[in-house]
Amino acid sequence: MQAEVKLSDEKREELISRCEELKAEISVDRESAEKWIRLSNIHLKLEERPEAIIALQNALLLRPDTPAILSKLRQICTDEEFAELELPEKPQPFWKDVPGLIRYPFSGTGVYLLIGGTVFVTVMEFIINLPTLFFWFTILISVFLTGYLSSYFISVMRSSAKGDANPPDWPDITYVGDNVLRPLLIISLPGTISFSPALIYAVYWIFRGGHLSVLIGLIAIGALYYPMALIASAVTGAVLNSLNFVGVITSIAKVSKEYFITELVLALLAGISIFAHIMVGAITGFLVGGILAAFALRFVYLYFMMVYARILGLFYRQCESRIS
Repeated sequence: MQAEVKLSDEKREELISRCEELKAEISVDRESAEKWIRLSNIHLKLEERPEAIIALQNALLLRPDTPAILSKLRQICTDEEFAELELPEKPQPFWKDVPGLIRYPFSGTGVYLLIGGTVFVTVMEFIINLPTLFFWFTILISVFLTGYLSSYFISVMRSSAKGDANPPDWPDITYVGDNVLRPLLIISLPGTISFSPALIYAVYWIFRGGHLSVLIGLIAIGALYYPMALIASAVTGAVLNSLNFVGVITSIAKVSKEYFITELVLALLAGISIFAHIMVGAITGFLVGGILAAFALRFVYLYFMMVYARILGLFYRQCESRIS
């Protein structure tokens, strides 16, 4: 058996200092599995095995589908210790719980969030459509509303990616920069990147002529790229991640089976949402009309927005260790 190498006082002080730095970083960002793993490795070097086990458990909670973390825990734990550990269940594909997806916007306080959000959106759109409203003020309110809805979309994605069962609260309306402008960029930039080739070709086709098959192909490529580009930006909060074409395409290739299933489900959801809007609009417009019909349509819109974001968040949770 190889003798353990004793640390020098200088090396031990260096490791202790790095350990404290990591703990400070984790206190600010507890969602980084990599930092918990590095902290565990330092504890092991300092011969602090219980602390190393706790750090690895925290990493596994964030990355439950990562075999390497589980394997490391098995190495440093005794059989008795490992048997007593409370290990997280591996995330299941979202398509195995379709009823859960349907119920999600109504779970917890979701009903109140939906109703409150519907009232807010309906009132804001009523103000936007006022004929006497100054033009630039209309633009400003429209940008604010779009950014705020984008912020909530991202919140649902992130909370779902963390494994939260219920919808998050609506963002604080006072933080315009973080909860309006930045989310608007995070949502709009991936869409612009994904579909601008199709848009440019459509304009070219109008003036110079073209082929429908090319336009359809460009739209299909954009639809293929957009969800992963959106995830790359929304989950991390890094706006420009969607511009990392190699990274986005590589991530798609790594989880191609799960990604294509997700794409099909999202396409089906888009079709269902359009049908639901048409039906709800026709029924409520005929029966009640006016503000109640508008309310019902905004309610349906927010419901499907939450389900869409939920799917993207659960997909990321399932495949995080392979696409991060």
